[in-house]
Amino acid sequence: VGHQFVLLISASIFCIGAVGFLIRKNPLIMFMSVELMLNSVNFLLIGYSNFLQSMD
Repeated sequence: VGHQFVLLISASIFCIGAVGFLIRKNPLIMFMSVELMLNSVNFLLIGYSNFLQSMD
């Protein structure tokens, strides 16, 4: 899996979470949207860690 794909998927998931946080008024849904945004950052960090390790 290339790093462009990881960046695209992570950005897409982050945008979905941001839109969910801004549109919804239910605190539980807003919390779930923030968790989705945090998970997208984790996915990005794991993907780039895997990519940079293979360059050695």
